[in-house]
Amino acid sequence: FSLCTYKLHHARGAVPFYFKNEKARGLESKNASLSHNIIQDENYLERPNADETDDTENSEMKRRQGPMGNASFAIALGVGSSSSSSSSSDPSHSHLLMSCGYFDDCVKIHALDSLQLQGSQNGGHRGHINCLAVGDGGEMMVTGGDDATCRVWVVDHEALAVAITDGNFNLSPPGKEGPEETRCFVAHVLLGHVAPVCCVALSTKLDVVISGSRDGTVCVHNIRSGRFVRALHVDAETKEVRESHAGHEGIPVAKLAVHADGSFVAHLGDGSLYVVSVNGRELCRARAGERLNAMIICPRSETLITGGETGNARIWRLHDLGLRCTVDVKRHGAITSLALTPIASQFLCIGSSNGLLSIVSRKNDSSGASSLFS
Repeated sequence: FSLCTYKLHHARGAVPFYFKNEKARGLESKNASLSHNIIQDENYLERPNADETDDTENSEMKRRQGPMGNASFAIALGVGSSSSSSSSSDPSHSHLLMSCGYFDDCVKIHALDSLQLQGSQNGGHRGHINCLAVGDGGEMMVTGGDDATCRVWVVDHEALAVAITDGNFNLSPPGKEGPEETRCFVAHVLLGHVAPVCCVALSTKLDVVISGSRDGTVCVHNIRSGRFVRALHVDAETKEVRESHAGHEGIPVAKLAVHADGSFVAHLGDGSLYVVSVNGRELCRARAGERLNAMIICPRSETLITGGETGNARIWRLHDLGLRCTVDVKRHGAITSLALTPIASQFLCIGSSNGLLSIVSRKNDSSGASSLFS
């Protein structure tokens, strides 16, 4: 396994940009042995049949299975715990790659400029860390684990940790490997689930964390206070969004994405997509037609982008889940990750199971036309 960074530049020729590898660094097996969360293409949400025998090895394998794609890594922005200012003097040195799904049950922190391991921390989770997400500003992170809890982290920003906790924060315990150069502060432990958490999404602008678990529960919390707001689920029989209660029969949650307008999208284990307000009201629903590995919302528009096992990136209208178009990259295998570039002429980056990265734009010219995603 290796970490790579790429640069995307505009060009003056026929092609409107060029794309090249900038850095590549192999991950030492001693520090970065990846678990089945990332290397196995298996359905974490598949329910076992009632007549299956209780095999210890199979049970352990299923317990270690987890979501693929963007749920396993994110880019954070550290400003330095000892820094007196709110920004780093060299922003290029402050970007951090956060990743989870390792056998030692820790979050690995790599410096994006050098790709060197900066820290390995578990945040107090007991068991596997299945997913993580980083907020809009890059300074707050949420993780979800097998212990049915979520943890709110402040990444390398002690002043922010003091501000949101009144100084009552815990320095995340270090892992077994890696220097402790980057400090992450655990601000809150979020409760409300009774089953392993398999997906999280957050918006620091809305001050909201959305988390989903294997039993179908979707919990809503405030980020800064850690306060529980509500719990929802999609009923397995009626397919309606309801308030959760003890003993409910919900559909397992596979993916979550939150929009700045106060709504979120949930991809469920039965292949359905739901758009729900944070107040618990269903807005619309549709069938995804496949098991999704990646799902993102374009922050500049009412657009949802999904990718999964069929190798097609689908672009949906968010307000009614109408399908706008499909980008066919199935010749490269299943789609494992999706990302949008934060530049004026927005590009869609599609990662495929054969290791190739596809860059997609609306028009293959330099006319400056607006992107399909903006």
